[in-house]
Amino acid sequence: MVVAGVINNIMKKDNKTLALLSIAATNLIATQCTQAVELATDFQFGYRHHMYDESPLPNSLGDSTDRYNIRVNQFSLLAPLTDSFDMSLSYQHERMSGASPWFTISGPDGEVVQVMSGATIEDERTDASINLRYKRDNFRYGIVAAISSEDDYLSRLVGVEVARESEDKRGTFSVSLDVSNDDINPVDADLFLTRPAVEQTKRSTSAVVSYSYVLSKNTLAQFSAGYISRDGYLSDPYKLALVDFNLIGDSRPSSRYAKTLASRFRYFSDTLNGAFHADYRYYDDSWDVESHTFDLAWYQNLPYDFQLVPSIRHYAQKASFFYEVFYESTRDDGFYSTDYRLSEYGATTYGLKLSKQFTGWSFTVSFDKYESGGAHGLAKSDVENPGLLDFELVQLGVNATF
Repeated sequence: MVVAGVINNIMKKDNKTLALLSIAATNLIATQCTQAVELATDFQFGYRHHMYDESPLPNSLGDSTDRYNIRVNQFSLLAPLTDSFDMSLSYQHERMSGASPWFTISGPDGEVVQVMSGATIEDERTDASINLRYKRDNFRYGIVAAISSEDDYLSRLVGVEVARESEDKRGTFSVSLDVSNDDINPVDADLFLTRPAVEQTKRSTSAVVSYSYVLSKNTLAQFSAGYISRDGYLSDPYKLALVDFNLIGDSRPSSRYAKTLASRFRYFSDTLNGAFHADYRYYDDSWDVESHTFDLAWYQNLPYDFQLVPSIRHYAQKASFFYEVFYESTRDDGFYSTDYRLSEYGATTYGLKLSKQFTGWSFTVSFDKYESGGAHGLAKSDVENPGLLDFELVQLGVNATF
């Protein structure tokens, strides 16, 4: 879906909300993405409050070693306009504070030490989007517009989607495309000469083709392929790199191209009164970052309209071709980054969600614990980046239908 790409295209810096909040932002409404091209028939309202806390780094230097604490409020409304049109609106406000990884150095015993940004950073972000959909016969057309803003960042996105359902209503083919333009104005550029003194820009384009098919009354499968292109200022103005004992600004290629392959499998067991969800995603880009993501979840229906959802997600990636924890000599291409997000690492998220359905509305509470490491799971890094994070995420939500 087009909306699923909105938040990912506007995330930047340390990415304060990370992937989990992005996924949550696209699922505020109780209805889930299915193979059908049907529109909404009822008004639906969703609210989520997120409490996100990163664990402090034990092997780090700086005035503050506490990482980000983030509080997010998200609102969403899905409204049927006519028999052929519906509209969804979303709004998110995010408040964050803490320190972020700055650069890495070699410690007295040869271990890698993370230098933090120093004073606590205070920041806010707001996102808003609107999505209009139109259905005619077996086709559904959608258009989305979104905006995200911070003190130093402004992103605007537009996208379109076309979906066609087969005559027997078992298969659905869809194509989506979105384009975003971002303006970056780093703060304190007069104090830190490694930060750009003038506005920088970035342009992103993504396209996804997907096909879903109902294998049986209890089984659904979906397959998709995507392409992502980013051009412009792709470096992180708030990070440094130690190169031959000199500190210089983070410097990355001005273009990045990626391809993705993904699959989803859903199976509902009548005997157990529950559903098994399995997802896999492959990613590969021109910076030599290659990743695998596995998601498993069980949706267990319980008496009195409760539902319990245990889940596990594993992510593993290879490092970019220019990443190092620090550089003993200069590179011919001039690219340098010690950003942990470009290192080789693995991460596992353990989740548990409980929801209760009432007449016309539902309540949800969930907890996720994220753990990462250079040699975690499928990753086999020889030198772990000390900036890799662990965090906990608590979500409280309400959905209403009227």
